[in-house]
Amino acid sequence: MRIRDVRARLIELPYPRPFRPSWAPEGGHRSMSAVIVEVETEDGIVGVSGGDMGHGTGPILLEAIRTWLRPQLVGLDIFETQGIANRLRYVAEYVFPRPWVVGVAVWDAVGKACGQPLHRLWGGDPSPVRAYASFGEVRGAQQRAEDALRVVEEGFTGIKLRVHADTIAEDVAQVAAVREAVGPDVALMVDANQAAASWRYRPDGTRMIWDFDRALATARELADLDVAWLEEPLGRHDYRSLRELTAASPIPIAGGEHNRGFGHLVHLLEDDCFNIYQPDANESEEIGALRMFGMMAAARQRKVIPHAWATGLGVAGNLQLCASLPNCEWLEYPYDPPVIVPDVFHVMLTRPLLPDASGNVPLPEGPGIGVELDHAAMEPLTVQQV
Repeated sequence: MRIRDVRARLIELPYPRPFRPSWAPEGGHRSMSAVIVEVETEDGIVGVSGGDMGHGTGPILLEAIRTWLRPQLVGLDIFETQGIANRLRYVAEYVFPRPWVVGVAVWDAVGKACGQPLHRLWGGDPSPVRAYASFGEVRGAQQRAEDALRVVEEGFTGIKLRVHADTIAEDVAQVAAVREAVGPDVALMVDANQAAASWRYRPDGTRMIWDFDRALATARELADLDVAWLEEPLGRHDYRSLRELTAASPIPIAGGEHNRGFGHLVHLLEDDCFNIYQPDANESEEIGALRMFGMMAAARQRKVIPHAWATGLGVAGNLQLCASLPNCEWLEYPYDPPVIVPDVFHVMLTRPLLPDASGNVPLPEGPGIGVELDHAAMEPLTVQQV
């Protein structure tokens, strides 16, 4: 069953109001860019995937697909997943660092060819996956307490907050307000977004970079609020400091979404840099390899909870990965009303992936990653195609 074509399109998803994410608050973002990939076999099976693209990188991925990946993949058997993964790694090394959405589309085609969801092919658990509402903006403590109460009323049992204040006291005040509002039974996660912070600035031009002392002091303060983990508190390649922080912190330390490639992930694991590893099937490595990495982490009594800040299509691939891992407890679900909502993030799907009343996301029953593209909805949003 050979690959006949690899297609991709860049779409722009308009936000209902400007979005100021904690990791890039320098201006209001009016839309999200996303690349949608289709891998078609000679038998007419079409595997799909997609991931968000920032800072104008979408056209670069499209060009990489047109000039590098399409010529490399057309004619290959869809079941040669290891060989395909190696070609993606070559592109990641020399052309574009995030070609992994193509790998998800390949595996979607494999699942469709077999008539099975990926988590079934990989021996995973078909039970719904518990989702946490992943907020994106930094808002005032009172506002965030109100936001948290609303999403808990909708069924979510976990919430991730972003912290980027000048002082630890301000950061902790937001978390404390939310903890008081939602009570002890809702899991709270805290993301500092420091893994790639060396080039990130506040709107006033000042940098927002934590050092080791800031990270450890924050972790100690958050321990009193029963925080489930502190995410990305230091630079992504500061292996020694990450290892020392994880060893000293009273709460779990999480990260790894920006450490791309299997070698980098293994380096983190061997150095014991985190309690919780967060590779993303759209951004970090080929999805089949991430399943293997998850087993390696499980053997070391470490958890893997994939990063999944992506469109509904990107969440779909990571959902299948989550369900196939023995050491995954949560699905990251981007949700920050009124901006980050399924009407925006899942518009390319015929059926959005929605949490149920208990805050769990059911596994789609369809084969592969289990979703279908809504081409009519994508057409007016399309900016470029190859």
